Amino acid sequence: MQRSATGRTSGFTLIEVLVVVTIAAIVASLVILRLGTWRSGAEPVEQLDRLAALIDYQCEQALFQSKPRGVRLTSEGYDFWQSTGSGWAPLPDDEVARPRAWQGSVDLDLVVEDRAVALEAEPDAPQLVCQPLGEMTDFNLELRLAGQTAALTGDPAGQLALENRQ
Repeated sequence: MQRSATGRTSGFTLIEVLVVVTIAAIVASLVILRLGTWRSGAEPVEQLDRLAALIDYQCEQALFQSKPRGVRLTSEGYDFWQSTGSGWAPLPDDEVARPRAWQGSVDLDLVVEDRAVALEAEPDAPQLVCQPLGEMTDFNLELRLAGQTAALTGDPAGQLALENRQ
């Protein structure tokens, strides 16, 4: 330590060091507690929960805009469509309507109105449709990843149900 012109030593006092260490410890513990509940979002139930929320949003938009909205599912992911005068068209990309990819190497089974649907090819129109009066395509989507399975079911009344199958 050096002495200053006034004869005092320069540096930090023990109290100042203790205050800084205490603040750092509190911040570190808050970060650790927050990261303790963090998940990757790749689990099947989390992916289908996110999809269910986006389907609910698209169904609300169909009601507000009086135009059918749909979700097109593929083996790679899903995107959102709207009915126009000339047929179905993809919605413009924004934070909500942007195309999404499945996380991880998922295995999917889609049943629409009691018929199995192949998801390998990209269809020209959505498989799941929300009508302006609240009706929805009857479907069951099962997603498997790393030994975990989850299913999302939609009924004609517009209700969605998520099931975690272990």
